[in-house]
Amino acid sequence: MDEYPIYPPVKRTISICKFQYQIVEIKLKESIRIAVYLFSDNDTLIESKQYLIKDEEYANWGNDDNYIITLIKQKVQKGL
Repeated sequence: MDEYPIYPPVKRTISICKFQYQIVEIKLKESIRIAVYLFSDNDTLIESKQYLIKDEEYANWGNDDNYIITLIKQKVQKGL
């Protein structure tokens, strides 16, 4: 398929409304790597990212899985 430029570029605003995550890799007592999938309000996948949780963030996780959810939300909001 051929590509053709559009000039000036079309700019759009997309709202990220939710995410899903999957643990990709676990290194016990060291780190986890998480794949995060970002979705719009109409359930369209907008972007995927990976985050490495290590050091103090990993140590703070403990047994509280809600900590990981909150941490992902913070990372997504900082990264956009």
